[in-house]
Amino acid sequence: MKKLTLSIVLILSVFFAAKAQSYALQLTNSDLNCYLDMFDNGKYLIKMSYKNAPDLMMSQVLSFGEYKTEDNGNYKLTDGTNEYTITLEPVSGKNVFMVRDGFNWMQMNYFVKNSEKPSSPISILDNFLSRQQLLNYREKMKNTYKGNFKNGFYQSDFNPAFTFNANENGTYSIRFYSLQLSGGTWEKEDNFLKLKDNHLNTDFYVLIESDQKLKSALMPGDFLMSKFSKVR
Repeated sequence: MKKLTLSIVLILSVFFAAKAQSYALQLTNSDLNCYLDMFDNGKYLIKMSYKNAPDLMMSQVLSFGEYKTEDNGNYKLTDGTNEYTITLEPVSGKNVFMVRDGFNWMQMNYFVKNSEKPSSPISILDNFLSRQQLLNYREKMKNTYKGNFKNGFYQSDFNPAFTFNANENGTYSIRFYSLQLSGGTWEKEDNFLKLKDNHLNTDFYVLIESDQKLKSALMPGDFLMSKFSKVR
């Protein structure tokens, strides 16, 4: 399996040769940003960024894949691993897009063009898990052992601000800092928790490990297949 590197990158002032357009989503949280790069070859990248120092910004990839223009002029973005779709409606040429459907917190918000240059290199798209690799991994792990799952609040071992909460009533919440990335219902399926987002046309999966930790396989906003530890 290809190592999943660069899913968390340091965004510095670097010039890239690939021509692309970069957009910023209008969020109310001043410490959290969401960026969309649309490359000329029909590829896209969405990442979340948190400003944790004056001149340094940590970025975490949320989605990547391909986009196409539909007959009505909307742009349809299809995630490369989980295959959910995000629909963008142009409201000012190619300068402003309204999010018609996608993650709940995106909907009816606007991606506004902020640069003719990409905020990430196009080569970063080669570092992520393909859908077939993901499906092969899930099939391999689903009956490898019987993990003991306990509902509750989990934190990523890599970034404690990235959390997963599985409630006793069968609902879940995934948060990145103050933003709820995904919410919906969960159910146990083999060695996994299957997460059904309330607003996306896909299921996400969390592996229950033998040490009672959880492992992203894949959760939205995580391409490192990070482990999560129960804190309460």
